Amino acid sequence: GSQVLLGCSAEGRPPPLLTWFRGPQVLREEPGAEALPLHLAQVSPQDSGTYTCVAENRHGRHNRSLELHVA
Repeated sequence: GSQVLLGCSAEGRPPPLLTWFRGPQVLREEPGAEALPLHLAQVSPQDSGTYTCVAENRHGRHNRSLELHVA
């Protein structure tokens, strides 16, 4: 039932498209943003899984993933 705030930030030229995924599902997307927080309110065990933030522009793509375990 607690909340979780996941952070993601990136810089680039041109500014990157930031996207949050849970597995293959897009949760949130913002072109040209320097930061894209992901707020999960009242998490439950069903929210457990792999969350990935991807920063992408025409020069490349970087990503970071984390595993969220909710008991």
